Amino acid sequence: MVNKRKQIMKRLLATAALLCLLPINSTWAQSGNASVGGFVQDPSQAFIPGVTITATNTQTGVVTTAISNEAGTYNILSLLPGTYRLTAELPGFKTQVFNDVQLGQGATARYNFILQVGALTDSVEVTAQATALIAESSPTIGQVLAEKQVRDLPLVSNNVLDLMQTMAGVRGATLGESTTFAGISTGMVNTVRDGLSVQDGRYANGVGATTQVHPDMVGEFRVILTPVDAELGRGNGQVQILTRSGTNQFHGTGAWAIRNSKLDANTWSNNKQVVNGVWSPAPPTWINRNQLTGSLGGPIVKNKTFFFALADLQIERQRQTVRPIVLTDCARNGIFRYWEGWANGNTLQPTTTTGVATIASVDSFGNPLRPATNPNGTPYTGQLRYRSVFGTLANTPTRPDCS
Repeated sequence: MVNKRKQIMKRLLATAALLCLLPINSTWAQSGNASVGGFVQDPSQAFIPGVTITATNTQTGVVTTAISNEAGTYNILSLLPGTYRLTAELPGFKTQVFNDVQLGQGATARYNFILQVGALTDSVEVTAQATALIAESSPTIGQVLAEKQVRDLPLVSNNVLDLMQTMAGVRGATLGESTTFAGISTGMVNTVRDGLSVQDGRYANGVGATTQVHPDMVGEFRVILTPVDAELGRGNGQVQILTRSGTNQFHGTGAWAIRNSKLDANTWSNNKQVVNGVWSPAPPTWINRNQLTGSLGGPIVKNKTFFFALADLQIERQRQTVRPIVLTDCARNGIFRYWEGWANGNTLQPTTTTGVATIASVDSFGNPLRPATNPNGTPYTGQLRYRSVFGTLANTPTRPDCS
């Protein structure tokens, strides 16, 4: 009885594991992985079956192989984006090699081999850069920023999505509604990170990602303007972000970005401030920001398993000048009086003589009013110094009962 229960449990576990693996093949199309294919011929242009095609990732050492079929064609799927070395081998023919094959996320490349008769130990090497222009078989139009470009371009915000402003076909200073991709509004653009949609979570549109993506985390940044391949999902345009992976070597980075207001000049509006006829520049608002970033990647098991981690810390302190509303003494005691003919307005603007007044005030439209002279007879040149939703301080009754 016990053995029978064990067998049932084993079958259930095996079934559950199989069900977990079933969706994997269906998700490959949107995973962001690349593929490479083509055909193999001899010098007489006859197609050759049974040729071993090997794709070796030069950074991780991971090897993927395929065999050309009866028609002499081959296809290698689900390759992680990166730099590869393609080789074609068959006894009786020289080995042909394509070096520096760049495969981006979602790329579908074609490399055709023409094997020469000779010893297998002999090799014919070709640099893939010479054929890169015709290797891509996708009709999409866009631009790609590789890892080095993403790392070298200056980015104050530390958000890789801001790099879209540097790419052709993108118009707009921010990622708002006014931003367009080749004339298409951002509502029709999808943002994908490692094959998964990370666009704005509140609405099912827009290019704004739900999380900030640090440039040091990005291996490739691609903007597709039009058209978008069917396997890439929704949207007339698409932003694709590929995060970095570890390699067979340990690599790390460290950065400390500092913004200190001591290095900034005062603003024009602060410098122009005049109080009671005396030039009195306002103190500037200050902001001190420290951005600390560190990353590390490398192998867990060489040629098999890798890791990459990034830590980002931001410490910010800032001060801003605030002019709060000042209540009257009576209002502070809970006694509210409303004066006929007085209206609230923005007292932070310089005062000008726009009407007749006996004290500094504002009219019903919020325009500043000022008297011709101060109570001591001197010309009035100052600004309104207080604002009260209950009337001006100068008219506040001085009696204890605020009557």
